[in-house]
Amino acid sequence: MIKVFIIGTGNLGTQLCQALEQAEDKTVALVGYRNVSGTQIERLKAPLYMDTIPACDLIILAVPDDKITDTSLGITDVQIPVVHTSGSVDVHVLSRFNNYGVFYFPQTFSVGRAVDFSKLTICLEASNEATMKQLELLGNSLSRKRKHINSQQRRQLHLAAVYMNNFVNHCYFKSAEILDQNSMSSDLLLPLMQETFEKASELGAKKSQTGPARRGDEETIKKHLQLLDTTNCEMHQAISTSIKLTYETKL
Repeated sequence: MIKVFIIGTGNLGTQLCQALEQAEDKTVALVGYRNVSGTQIERLKAPLYMDTIPACDLIILAVPDDKITDTSLGITDVQIPVVHTSGSVDVHVLSRFNNYGVFYFPQTFSVGRAVDFSKLTICLEASNEATMKQLELLGNSLSRKRKHINSQQRRQLHLAAVYMNNFVNHCYFKSAEILDQNSMSSDLLLPLMQETFEKASELGAKKSQTGPARRGDEETIKKHLQLLDTTNCEMHQAISTSIKLTYETKL
Protein backbone atom coordinates (compact mmCIF):
# COMPACT_ATOMS: atom_id res chain seq x y z
CA MET A 1 0.00 0.00 0.00
CA ILE A 2 1.18 3.52 -0.84
CA LYS A 3 0.54 5.86 2.07
CA VAL A 4 0.05 9.43 0.84
CA PHE A 5 0.30 12.69 2.77
CA ILE A 6 -0.95 15.89 1.10
CA ILE A 7 0.22 19.39 1.94
CA GLY A 8 -2.24 22.03 0.74
CA THR A 9 -6.03 21.80 0.63
CA GLY A 10 -6.97 24.48 -1.87
CA ASN A 11 -9.12 23.80 -4.92
CA LEU A 12 -6.96 20.90 -6.13
CA GLY A 13 -5.69 19.60 -2.80
CA THR A 14 -9.13 19.18 -1.27
CA GLN A 15 -10.54 17.32 -4.27
CA LEU A 16 -7.43 15.16 -4.50
CA CYS A 17 -7.80 14.19 -0.83
CA GLN A 18 -11.45 13.30 -1.38
CA ALA A 19 -10.71 11.34 -4.56
CA LEU A 20 -8.02 9.27 -2.84
CA GLU A 21 -10.33 8.42 0.06
CA GLN A 22 -13.12 7.44 -2.32
CA ALA A 23 -10.91 5.45 -4.70
CA GLU A 24 -11.84 1.80 -5.09
CA ASP A 25 -8.17 0.86 -5.45
CA LYS A 26 -7.12 0.03 -1.90
CA THR A 27 -3.40 -0.07 -2.73
CA VAL A 28 -3.33 3.69 -2.05
CA ALA A 29 -4.37 5.35 1.20
CA LEU A 30 -4.54 8.97 2.31
CA VAL A 31 -2.96 9.03 5.78
CA GLY A 32 -3.33 12.76 6.43
CA TYR A 33 -3.08 16.30 5.19
CA ARG A 34 -1.92 19.77 6.19
CA ASN A 35 -3.08 23.26 5.30
CA VAL A 36 -2.10 26.82 6.14
CA SER A 37 -5.26 27.59 8.08
CA GLY A 38 -5.11 24.49 10.27
CA THR A 39 -8.72 23.73 9.37
CA GLN A 40 -10.11 20.22 9.56
CA ILE A 41 -12.07 19.23 6.45
CA GLU A 42 -15.26 17.59 7.68
CA ARG A 43 -15.72 15.31 4.69
CA LEU A 44 -12.32 13.68 5.16
CA LYS A 45 -11.64 10.74 7.44
CA ALA A 46 -7.88 11.27 7.30
CA PRO A 47 -6.55 13.47 10.13
CA LEU A 48 -5.12 16.97 9.95
CA TYR A 49 -1.41 17.21 10.87
CA MET A 50 0.13 20.61 11.50
CA ASP A 51 3.39 20.00 13.38
CA THR A 52 4.39 16.55 12.21
CA ILE A 53 4.26 14.34 9.13
CA PRO A 54 2.87 10.83 9.68
CA ALA A 55 4.60 7.71 8.39
CA CYS A 56 4.05 7.79 4.64
CA ASP A 57 5.47 6.67 1.30
CA LEU A 58 4.82 9.85 -0.67
CA ILE A 59 4.20 13.55 0.00
CA ILE A 60 2.19 15.59 -2.50
CA LEU A 61 2.63 19.37 -2.46
CA ALA A 62 -0.69 20.79 -3.71
CA VAL A 63 0.33 24.38 -2.99
CA PRO A 64 0.60 27.52 -5.17
CA ASP A 65 3.60 27.64 -7.50
CA ASP A 66 5.41 30.33 -5.52
CA LYS A 67 5.06 28.31 -2.29
CA ILE A 68 6.52 25.02 -3.51
CA THR A 69 10.15 25.74 -2.60
CA ASP A 70 9.44 27.18 0.84
CA THR A 71 6.99 24.40 1.66
CA SER A 72 9.44 21.71 0.59
CA LEU A 73 12.13 23.18 2.84
CA GLY A 74 9.89 22.39 5.80
CA ILE A 75 10.23 18.67 5.07
CA THR A 76 13.37 17.48 6.86
CA ASP A 77 13.36 13.83 5.81
CA VAL A 78 14.88 13.76 2.31
CA GLN A 79 14.26 10.01 2.05
CA ILE A 80 10.50 10.48 1.60
CA PRO A 81 9.57 10.92 -2.08
CA VAL A 82 8.05 14.36 -2.72
CA VAL A 83 6.10 15.57 -5.77
CA HIS A 84 4.38 18.81 -6.69
CA THR A 85 1.27 19.39 -8.81
CA SER A 86 2.27 22.53 -10.73
CA GLY A 87 2.04 22.93 -14.48
CA SER A 88 4.80 25.54 -14.75
CA VAL A 89 7.41 24.69 -12.07
CA ASP A 90 10.43 22.58 -13.03
CA VAL A 91 10.71 19.15 -11.44
CA HIS A 92 14.24 19.90 -10.19
CA VAL A 93 12.96 22.43 -7.67
CA LEU A 94 12.60 19.32 -5.47
CA SER A 95 16.06 17.92 -6.21
CA ARG A 96 17.16 18.11 -2.55
CA PHE A 97 15.09 14.96 -2.04
CA ASN A 98 16.44 11.56 -3.05
CA ASN A 99 13.23 10.82 -4.97
CA TYR A 100 10.99 13.49 -6.46
CA GLY A 101 8.60 14.22 -9.29
CA VAL A 102 5.47 15.88 -10.61
CA PHE A 103 1.84 14.72 -10.48
CA TYR A 104 0.05 17.22 -12.78
CA PHE A 105 -3.57 17.46 -13.88
CA PRO A 106 -4.32 19.66 -16.94
CA GLN A 107 -7.69 20.65 -15.49
CA THR A 108 -9.36 23.53 -13.68
CA PHE A 109 -10.49 22.99 -10.09
CA SER A 110 -13.02 25.18 -8.25
CA VAL A 111 -14.70 25.06 -4.86
CA GLY A 112 -18.21 23.62 -5.07
CA ARG A 113 -17.69 21.80 -8.36
CA ALA A 114 -16.45 18.21 -8.18
CA VAL A 115 -14.13 16.91 -10.90
CA ASP A 116 -14.30 13.31 -12.10
CA PHE A 117 -10.65 12.25 -11.89
CA SER A 118 -11.33 9.11 -13.93
CA LYS A 119 -11.79 11.32 -17.01
CA LEU A 120 -8.50 13.16 -16.57
CA THR A 121 -5.10 12.42 -18.04
CA ILE A 122 -2.49 12.57 -15.27
CA CYS A 123 0.88 13.89 -16.46
CA LEU A 124 3.83 12.33 -14.66
CA GLU A 125 7.51 13.19 -14.32
CA ALA A 126 9.96 11.55 -11.93
CA SER A 127 13.61 11.65 -10.97
CA ASN A 128 14.02 7.89 -11.35
CA GLU A 129 12.22 4.70 -12.34
CA ALA A 130 11.28 3.76 -8.79
CA THR A 131 9.49 7.06 -8.20
CA MET A 132 7.81 6.86 -11.61
CA LYS A 133 6.49 3.40 -10.74
CA GLN A 134 5.13 4.80 -7.49
CA LEU A 135 3.40 7.65 -9.34
CA GLU A 136 1.97 5.19 -11.87
CA LEU A 137 0.42 3.16 -9.05
CA LEU A 138 -0.94 6.31 -7.44
CA GLY A 139 -2.31 7.56 -10.74
CA ASN A 140 -3.91 4.21 -11.46
CA SER A 141 -6.08 4.61 -8.37
CA LEU A 142 -7.59 7.77 -9.88
CA SER A 143 -7.51 7.37 -13.66
CA ARG A 144 -6.51 4.91 -16.37
CA LYS A 145 -5.19 7.82 -18.45
CA ARG A 146 -1.57 8.74 -17.76
CA LYS A 147 1.21 10.34 -19.79
CA HIS A 148 4.92 10.80 -19.14
CA ILE A 149 6.06 14.34 -20.03
CA ASN A 150 9.13 16.35 -19.09
CA SER A 151 9.19 19.80 -17.47
CA GLN A 152 9.55 21.64 -20.78
CA GLN A 153 6.57 19.83 -22.28
CA ARG A 154 4.55 20.44 -19.12
CA ARG A 155 5.23 24.19 -19.27
CA GLN A 156 3.97 24.26 -22.85
CA LEU A 157 0.93 22.20 -21.86
CA HIS A 158 0.19 24.61 -19.02
CA LEU A 159 0.52 27.57 -21.39
CA ALA A 160 -1.92 25.93 -23.79
CA ALA A 161 -4.29 25.27 -20.88
CA VAL A 162 -4.20 28.97 -19.90
CA TYR A 163 -5.36 29.88 -23.42
CA MET A 164 -8.07 27.20 -23.46
CA ASN A 165 -9.42 27.77 -19.97
CA ASN A 166 -8.38 31.04 -18.34
CA PHE A 167 -8.47 33.24 -21.43
CA VAL A 168 -11.64 31.68 -22.84
CA ASN A 169 -13.37 31.92 -19.46
CA HIS A 170 -12.41 35.61 -19.26
CA CYS A 171 -14.00 36.12 -22.68
CA TYR A 172 -17.17 34.50 -21.29
CA PHE A 173 -17.05 37.03 -18.46
CA LYS A 174 -16.52 40.00 -20.81
CA SER A 175 -19.41 38.81 -22.95
CA ALA A 176 -21.71 38.58 -19.92
CA GLU A 177 -20.51 41.99 -18.74
CA ILE A 178 -21.47 43.63 -22.04
CA LEU A 179 -24.93 42.09 -21.93
CA ASP A 180 -25.46 42.95 -18.27
CA GLN A 181 -24.51 46.59 -18.87
CA ASN A 182 -27.18 46.72 -21.55
CA SER A 183 -29.95 45.02 -19.52
CA MET A 184 -29.71 41.65 -21.25
CA SER A 185 -29.15 38.20 -19.81
CA SER A 186 -26.08 36.13 -20.63
CA ASP A 187 -28.48 33.20 -21.09
CA LEU A 188 -29.06 34.59 -24.58
CA LEU A 189 -25.63 33.31 -25.58
CA LEU A 190 -25.66 29.92 -23.83
CA PRO A 191 -26.59 28.06 -27.05
CA LEU A 192 -23.73 29.87 -28.81
CA MET A 193 -21.32 28.88 -26.03
CA GLN A 194 -22.36 25.24 -26.37
CA GLU A 195 -22.18 25.22 -30.16
CA THR A 196 -18.75 26.88 -30.11
CA PHE A 197 -17.39 24.12 -27.88
CA GLU A 198 -19.03 21.28 -29.78
CA LYS A 199 -17.97 22.59 -33.19
CA ALA A 200 -14.37 23.10 -32.09
CA SER A 201 -14.35 19.59 -30.61
CA GLU A 202 -15.72 18.06 -33.80
CA LEU A 203 -14.06 20.11 -36.53
CA GLY A 204 -11.03 21.54 -34.77
CA ALA A 205 -10.71 25.15 -33.65
CA LYS A 206 -8.99 26.43 -36.80
CA LYS A 207 -11.70 25.16 -39.15
CA SER A 208 -14.43 26.40 -36.79
CA GLN A 209 -13.36 30.06 -36.70
CA THR A 210 -15.93 32.55 -37.99
CA GLY A 211 -16.62 36.24 -37.40
CA PRO A 212 -15.52 39.69 -38.60
CA ALA A 213 -11.75 39.19 -38.12
CA ARG A 214 -11.83 35.80 -39.88
CA ARG A 215 -13.48 37.29 -42.98
CA GLY A 216 -11.59 40.61 -42.85
CA ASP A 217 -14.68 42.71 -42.14
CA GLU A 218 -13.01 45.95 -41.02
CA GLU A 219 -16.23 47.96 -40.91
CA THR A 220 -17.83 45.67 -38.36
CA ILE A 221 -14.64 45.62 -36.30
CA LYS A 222 -14.59 49.44 -36.25
CA LYS A 223 -18.22 49.53 -35.08
CA HIS A 224 -17.43 47.14 -32.26
CA LEU A 225 -14.41 49.16 -31.17
CA GLN A 226 -16.56 52.28 -30.94
CA LEU A 227 -18.67 50.52 -28.29
CA LEU A 228 -15.69 49.72 -26.05
CA ASP A 229 -13.50 51.68 -23.67
CA THR A 230 -9.73 51.87 -24.21
CA THR A 231 -8.79 48.78 -22.19
CA ASN A 232 -11.38 46.58 -23.84
CA CYS A 233 -10.49 47.99 -27.26
CA GLU A 234 -6.92 46.79 -26.75
CA MET A 235 -8.13 43.30 -25.90
CA HIS A 236 -10.50 43.24 -28.91
CA GLN A 237 -7.78 44.45 -31.26
CA ALA A 238 -5.19 41.99 -29.98
CA ILE A 239 -7.49 39.00 -30.46
CA SER A 240 -8.72 40.26 -33.85
CA THR A 241 -5.15 40.76 -35.05
CA SER A 242 -4.21 37.24 -33.95
CA ILE A 243 -7.18 35.82 -35.89
CA LYS A 244 -6.25 37.83 -38.99
CA LEU A 245 -2.64 36.65 -38.87
CA THR A 246 -3.73 33.04 -38.37
CA TYR A 247 -5.74 33.09 -41.59
CA GLU A 248 -3.46 35.53 -43.41
CA THR A 249 -6.30 37.98 -43.92
CA LYS A 250 -5.07 41.31 -45.31
CA LEU A 251 -4.59 43.76 -42.42
